[in-house]
Amino acid sequence: MLGLVVLGHWFNDSLQQNFSQQIESFAERVYQDFQYEQQTLETEIQLIGNREMLNQAVEQRNQGLLLQILLPLKSVLKLDWIKVIDTQGNVLIDLRNNSLSQAKFLDEVITSTASRGAHLVDLVDIEGEQQVLQVVTNEIKSSAGLLGAIIIGNLVDDILLQKIAAGSSKHLIVQRQNRVVAATLLVAKAGSWQFPPPNLAATQITIDNKNYLAKSIVFTGTSQSLTITVLYSISLLEVEQYKLWEHLGLLFLLGSSILAVVGFLIARTITRHLKAVTQVAQRVIQESNFDLQAPVTTEDEVGILAISFNQLIQQVKQLLAEQYEANQKLEVYSQTLEEKIEARTQALRQKNIVLKDTLQELRHTQSQLIQNEKMSSLGQLVAGIAHEINNPVNFIYGNLKYTDDYTQQLLSLLQLYQKYYPHPDPEIQNAKEEADIEYLTEDLPKILTSMKMGASRIREIVLSLRIFSRLDEAEFKTADIHEGIDSTLLILQHRIKSQSNRPQITVIKEYAEIPKILCFPGQLNQVFINILANAIDALEEAFQNGLCPEPIIRISSAQVNENLVVHITDNGIGIPEAIQSHLFDPFFTTKPVGKGTGMGLSISYQIITEKHGGSLQCISLPEQGAEFVITIPTR
Repeated sequence: MLGLVVLGHWFNDSLQQNFSQQIESFAERVYQDFQYEQQTLETEIQLIGNREMLNQAVEQRNQGLLLQILLPLKSVLKLDWIKVIDTQGNVLIDLRNNSLSQAKFLDEVITSTASRGAHLVDLVDIEGEQQVLQVVTNEIKSSAGLLGAIIIGNLVDDILLQKIAAGSSKHLIVQRQNRVVAATLLVAKAGSWQFPPPNLAATQITIDNKNYLAKSIVFTGTSQSLTITVLYSISLLEVEQYKLWEHLGLLFLLGSSILAVVGFLIARTITRHLKAVTQVAQRVIQESNFDLQAPVTTEDEVGILAISFNQLIQQVKQLLAEQYEANQKLEVYSQTLEEKIEARTQALRQKNIVLKDTLQELRHTQSQLIQNEKMSSLGQLVAGIAHEINNPVNFIYGNLKYTDDYTQQLLSLLQLYQKYYPHPDPEIQNAKEEADIEYLTEDLPKILTSMKMGASRIREIVLSLRIFSRLDEAEFKTADIHEGIDSTLLILQHRIKSQSNRPQITVIKEYAEIPKILCFPGQLNQVFINILANAIDALEEAFQNGLCPEPIIRISSAQVNENLVVHITDNGIGIPEAIQSHLFDPFFTTKPVGKGTGMGLSISYQIITEKHGGSLQCISLPEQGAEFVITIPTR
């Protein structure tokens, strides 16, 4: 009797432990599914928020353009809510699905926080409704600063839970502040049930007179959280337990009957055969070895008892085999469910990877378009200024020689008058003294000389502007690299000369004899101005920090084998090793917000490597300056 009880409890504990492990594993997968839904929303909002047209629409407060951009994205991404606000929290557009068109969202706090540029992952309640939205926010900004924010979200509803629980016999219930928000078990919405707290293991509860194993988990947002309860009906467990105890009871009854018969036969002096059967029965109970059989040596009642006992052992063995097969089926079902969930998880991961790759490609394309447009506009502006200045300067410069000749003739004529008419009329004498003819005669040639030097300097600047803009040299052609560097230095001359907060930057040129090369001159000038402007910024910061009392930029060139190599070195603050690998990434910048876009070095790297088949390297140590090495093939 004791052995049967121990055996029954062992099987019962094994069944309960198996069910508990299944629900714990499923609860963990449910939590991962909610995390994937959150990550998907974060990826989608980045894809939406980084569109240049969206920035323009928000900046212009153009609701028509916002509708044109966001309606297709809402449909394609299957979003329940998209909201765009400005920096004061004013709503620019609010798009919802049909079921939420009249709902009032309790989103004042998240809207206020998002308008200040915060990135949030949170939950939003609906007034008067047992509904909750899972939302994320992201800032909308341009080079001028923060423009507003975008909020997107999806309902945490029955459809979402059915999708997560698809292919499983388990039920999901989502609670928010002791109220049921969504459930795959309809009766759970009608009553008031006491679900187990999240910090407990799987617990048995009763809902609508049905028993379930329940496990609760918490999914948190920035300010609010959801409690998700997994329910697993234990009717199958109860059926198996009932069968187990039924068979064990039958085994007990049969065993008791056999013992009674054996005792009766012992009283009739046939103890020897009964003892053998009893020993086999005891071994079966003690060793749990159901392959043992009682010896059948007679055809009387003892033989019949042994045969019956052997049949009983076979029935128990068959019962255990059926129990084992049932457990195997449960295990196979659990494995199949895990494979389905894993396949869905892989699909979600692949989708996230595709979305991230698309976002990266959009960023890369955006950086190229912005930089190309910026340099094109700069080139057109510089060329236009150079053209407009060139004509009047040529007119002034060309007439200065004639002005000088005429002035010399007038002065010579005045000297002749002074020589041959030393005593002019008093009126002429007074006018001469008032005009200070001696000083005028001495200073006027100096003024004309200064005007010649100024006009010549303006002509040089105009020529440098024309060389820098290269609008007439956008094609692949032969150009002088030194000429491009010099024109770039002239453009940056206003930043190189001494400022109120630092001395003049010394520029040391170490040019070698190098040939002209086939290149895109305008694009190379763009590389030079990006690197030199960064060097000037680094020297200014180093001087302000007391690291560089004498700021220096050293530019050298050389021909190495079939390559042209240009070194641009500064003695500024240097670049930490940890960020050197990110220097040429789009939008990466160490400058304060509003000062750098993070595109200059990225575009420069593309120009050198992709357009010219060369290389661009950075060599730097902290507080020891930085050196950029430009290598361009000469053929």
